[in-house]
Amino acid sequence: MKRRTMPTIAVLAATTALVLTGCSSNSDASDKIEGAGGDANASPKSPEKSSTAPAELPDFGLPADVKVEIASDTTGDKAKDRILKEQAESLMARQRIFLDLDPKSRYLTRYYADEALAFYVSEIKKAKADNRTITGLYRYYDRKVETHTGDIAVVSYCEDRSKAYAKDITSGKTRKTEPSPSDFIKNTATLAKTGNGTWVVQSFRGKTSAKECQ
Repeated sequence: MKRRTMPTIAVLAATTALVLTGCSSNSDASDKIEGAGGDANASPKSPEKSSTAPAELPDFGLPADVKVEIASDTTGDKAKDRILKEQAESLMARQRIFLDLDPKSRYLTRYYADEALAFYVSEIKKAKADNRTITGLYRYYDRKVETHTGDIAVVSYCEDRSKAYAKDITSGKTRKTEPSPSDFIKNTATLAKTGNGTWVVQSFRGKTSAKECQ
């Protein structure tokens, strides 16, 4: 499968190193999932469009304690909607790889490539060494195809992890923390079209405490 390699649009580790660590107020940084939180006194922003129904996406076999809400954000443009659908699948796959903690997971290699793939391989190894998995609710909304030229697309989206937490694998104990503004993230992902017509996330960056996502 041939994948076109493009320059990284941002340094992954600098902007998304919150995976399974997070930044929540009044808590140890090691107790929170990437970007989990939100202003304790503010209501999370609700997606303007209905969430993607589970039937619209492949079954990723997520357990009952891991829930994912993804706004459909359809445009009516067939090409853009295909990109948004596969980008939504990559978000579902992200949760699955932090449950499997397998650097060779088919979910990882199907939906991620290049810098993004290397980043997640490193992060799941760290999570496994730290005996952590994930639990809680993950919300993604305001997804937009910012650019689409041939076999490269850039998608921006908001992320709310105010109700997402790390969980100890051995004890099953949830490591709950207080929410904070840093738990709302504005993400930008670069996707590349593969030789068989599917889309994979090549690189991404994220800005925490994003006011536009609260």
